Amino acid sequence: MIARDWLTLLIAFEGAPEGLDPVRIQKGMFLFARETDVPASQKYDFRPYNYGPMSRQIYDDLDALVAEDLVEQVPVRGQSWTLYRATAAGVARGNELVAQAGGAYPQAVEHLFATKGAVASVSFEELLTDVYDRYPDMATKSVFRRRA
Repeated sequence: MIARDWLTLLIAFEGAPEGLDPVRIQKGMFLFARETDVPASQKYDFRPYNYGPMSRQIYDDLDALVAEDLVEQVPVRGQSWTLYRATAAGVARGNELVAQAGGAYPQAVEHLFATKGAVASVSFEELLTDVYDRYPDMATKSVFRRRA
């Protein structure tokens, strides 16, 4: 498994049928990186950025997954960003990856599934507040300000 495989799984798992926005993908992969015991070589490196932890490699991998027809971009009216959701081929690849990773890292697979549900089910503000509360080192360059 490589980091891009885990990214594919995050997007392919059930939940968020319309897709995930880039912030939720970044935070989901960050939580996975910080909270699972898979080898560091299978995780993205994160740095504090405008909305907390960010890995530029995720964007490159999203582009590759789109080019491979495993993920599609879904435009969001009035926004400059898009949602990302698995194609039928991406779901099939996700099923293969669950079988592959499930033997070696069953807790990590379960954690990633739960993480997708968590990042998809809260508001943008709730997501960032939770990540910043748990990992204040990643909020140092944030432009996001909590409401009083």
